[in-house]
Amino acid sequence: MNKKTLMLAAIATLLGGAASAATLDPVFVSPSNGSFSDIVLGSFTLTQTSDVSGSVLAATSIDFGHNISLPLQSVTFSFAGLNGKTDLDASTTGFHYANLAAGTYQLIASGTLGGSGFGNVAVLSTTLNTVAAVPEPATYALMLAGIAGVGFAARRRQKADAPKS
Repeated sequence: MNKKTLMLAAIATLLGGAASAATLDPVFVSPSNGSFSDIVLGSFTLTQTSDVSGSVLAATSIDFGHNISLPLQSVTFSFAGLNGKTDLDASTTGFHYANLAAGTYQLIASGTLGGSGFGNVAVLSTTLNTVAAVPEPATYALMLAGIAGVGFAARRRQKADAPKS
């Protein structure tokens, strides 16, 4: 592999952050008094420092096919996200967290049910997006200095191993 191709591949790897999107399994909510608090919507694990964002939706009905549909209670959210962390999204159905450390987190939601849907049941669905945090410019500079140092050492060793004429 020539040096230019190797260098371009290294730069592309450095500039491209790992990103992923997922939809967590739906959660059925059936509170007895019409409100719910700290319902666990699902959990996720980060392997590196990342930015996390997403949204929570409530289904208005469940469709069984053949024109059979079951209406559900409407949902008003008061909170959706991670307890104890600063949510950068001001909406109650969205969340955004910057620079979450590697680890396992649980998404939770709170709110109330209302409307003329079936019983006291709602179905909550969550989408989750993660993007690896972008390193600081100093990190790139230090890494490039290290690569240059390795290149310098390899070149020096190559000259020292060359047959002398």
